[in-house]
Amino acid sequence: MSIYNWIQRKLLGTYVEWWIKNPNSNHKEFHIDGINNTLKAMKDGYIYYTEIRPPHAIKGCTSMKAVVAKNKDYVNLYLEINGKKYCIYDLGYEDAIKIMRTFMQKETLPDEKSYVEVVDDENEKMHKAFVELTELLLGNTKHTKQFLKKVKPENEEDMEDAWLELYEELLKKGRAIELDWKIRKDDFMIAVNKLSTGLELEVNEEILDSDEDIPRWGKIINTQWTDYVLSAMDVGSDSYVLMILSKDNFIKAKELAKEILQRIAVIEEM
Repeated sequence: MSIYNWIQRKLLGTYVEWWIKNPNSNHKEFHIDGINNTLKAMKDGYIYYTEIRPPHAIKGCTSMKAVVAKNKDYVNLYLEINGKKYCIYDLGYEDAIKIMRTFMQKETLPDEKSYVEVVDDENEKMHKAFVELTELLLGNTKHTKQFLKKVKPENEEDMEDAWLELYEELLKKGRAIELDWKIRKDDFMIAVNKLSTGLELEVNEEILDSDEDIPRWGKIINTQWTDYVLSAMDVGSDSYVLMILSKDNFIKAKELAKEILQRIAVIEEM
């Protein structure tokens, strides 16, 4: 370790050679408190995973990744050790933060008895969820089948590209519309009306304040609708990718997106 890196690490808490990755960023060099911040974002429902990677294997471990568990009050902590995948299931957020910080600060791993080897084919589960989500959002059509023949994610890394391909396909087919965060109310309403064509949905525009923004307008709209949801697809940018889904499809889409470590939420939560 160079003198510069040692100073950054010991005095400032910045780990120059380590990597941190989540759905919104993937970069080298970060402050150790970034772990606390990103796991808080996971707990609040804004992202579904955080991964850290050391510059070299530490006791065989090359990756530590916290993923929101089925019970959102817990995380599953995955470790890649000597080419194998292990997991500590249903770990509290504070415990996960402590383990990840200790991994960085002291270069130690949790007790071997605390984690088990992952034997299920999780890549296959994620691929199945992606197919179901694609068919739900695009429709189970011949075109969708052609899309799925072209976009076939085989692992978590592929899934991020597949998510963006799906986003682009939804835009192309008019199933979603992307808006800048500072768009005007009348342009926002044009997009909503276009997405709602054929659904017979009404919006009382008079109660939408022109000085507000997309999440606040969306929240008011969602209180007016009973069977549909104005939702958005999180693509890690400051724009909004709007979709209108039936309530049942929204619940399914939200869960399927979570299974592939991505996010679909009601617009007011974006």
